[in-house]
Amino acid sequence: MDRDLASSLRDYTRAVGGGLVIGLPLLYTMEIWFHGFILPGWKLLLLLAIAFAIVLGYNALAGFRRERTYAELLVDSVSTIGMGIVVAFVALLVLGRIEAGTSVRDAAGKVALEAIPIAFGASLAATQLSGNRGHRGSKAGVGAFHRLLVGAGGALLFALNVAPTEEPLMLGIEAHPVLLLLVMAATLLLTLALVFYADFGGRRTVRGDGVLDQPLTETITSYALSLAVALLLLWSFGRTEGASVQAIAGMTVMLAVVASVGAAIGRLLIGGEQEAGEAGGS
Repeated sequence: MDRDLASSLRDYTRAVGGGLVIGLPLLYTMEIWFHGFILPGWKLLLLLAIAFAIVLGYNALAGFRRERTYAELLVDSVSTIGMGIVVAFVALLVLGRIEAGTSVRDAAGKVALEAIPIAFGASLAATQLSGNRGHRGSKAGVGAFHRLLVGAGGALLFALNVAPTEEPLMLGIEAHPVLLLLVMAATLLLTLALVFYADFGGRRTVRGDGVLDQPLTETITSYALSLAVALLLLWSFGRTEGASVQAIAGMTVMLAVVASVGAAIGRLLIGGEQEAGEAGGS
């Protein structure tokens, strides 16, 4: 087999595998099937557009090919979303969630929502699950903006697993304002520790000289993004309709706990570098 063809097949196989690893929990989630049917088409398109923007940014850092033009980057990102759609459609067929009697609207909604985590997983697998990390170049070149972009993807991915359920609604409505403040403080401390001080596998987050490169400011900015992602998903799934400002704030803070952890993991993966001793020995 031609080496380029074999390499492409390996890359796409890895991408499909990574997509399924990330997307499987939502493929088995009833709330996603339900909301895929009831959400307005324009909201589904909006979520897909946001997902595409994040995939585009992530592929700009670590896509399938190492050196690409902007046109090739765009094609790769469209291919990633397309792969997510195809894999989601096949998986839903196999699971019996799409059948001969399923309406086109129902099938399209389910596939659109399920394609988002699968596409994220495919992008992640392009580098983090490959054995070629060392060929990507120094992670010192990954700036705060790119780390926050990937963090937004992690926030969307993690929060998407929880937003369609009833639990954030219940927790947010029942929480006292003092408890919400404590949750916010605990979330900030947790994500600050995870990204900058936990030292997972000898990986350190690269720090630059910019304002957003400092641990505290990056953590606060990432948390603000997580709150925005949480509110976006709650609005998309109709959780904010008819709710009071206090209830919306409570739901957002509670869902942002999950989103913030996802953002922290994303920033840790893309923004860390190995200890100098380990890098030299590998």
